[in-house]
Amino acid sequence: MSIPIEPALQRRIDDYLTRLRGALVDLPPEEVAEIVREFHGHIVERAESMDSLDDAALTRILSALGNPLNIGSLYQSRAMVARARASTSPLLILTTTVRWAGKSIAGLAMSLFALFGYTAGICWLVGAILKFFHPDRVGLWVGPHMWNLSMGTLTVAERAREHATEVLGWWLVPIGFIAGPFILILTTLILRWALRFAFPKR
Repeated sequence: MSIPIEPALQRRIDDYLTRLRGALVDLPPEEVAEIVREFHGHIVERAESMDSLDDAALTRILSALGNPLNIGSLYQSRAMVARARASTSPLLILTTTVRWAGKSIAGLAMSLFALFGYTAGICWLVGAILKFFHPDRVGLWVGPHMWNLSMGTLTVAERAREHATEVLGWWLVPIGFIAGPFILILTTLILRWALRFAFPKR
C-alpha cells in the first residue's frame, strides 16, 4: 500500500529526477526516460518500505541512490564504451579509453597502451610514405646504443649518422605499409576487448 508523499517531499523527488535527466542529456531520449522511470521506481519502492516518509528519510533514500551528476556520468560512460566496443574508429576508442583513465589505474594503463600503439602504427605508415620524398633522411637508423626511426625531422638521427647505419633502405616502404596497419588493427582489437572491463555495473 502506497504512503502519501507531502508536496514538499515530492518537489525534492522531482528536483532529483530533473537533475538526473539533465545529467543524461547526451543519451537517446527513450533511454533517458527509461532510466528516470527506473530511479523513480526505486525511490517509491524504498519510500513504501517505511512506516512514514519525512525529510530525513527521503534524504537517506536519495543519498543511497547517489549524486545525479555522478550517476549521469556513469551511464554516459557506459554508453560510450558500448559504442566504442562496436566501432572501428581509433578516435572514438582512444577518447573512451582516456575517459576510463580518469576512473582507474587499469584505465590509465590502457590509455598509455593506446597512445603508444596508435603512435607506433602511424609512425610506420608515415615513415613509409615519406621514404619516397626523402629517401636519404627517412629510415631505421641503428648504431651504438641507439635505434632511431627517423622521418626526416629528428635531428638526433642526423647528428648520430656518422655512428649509425640505415638498415632497412627501401624495405621500409613495404614493411611500413604492413606493420603500420597491423599495429593499428591489433591495438584497436586489444582496446575493444579491454573496454569490456571499463565502468562495470554495480
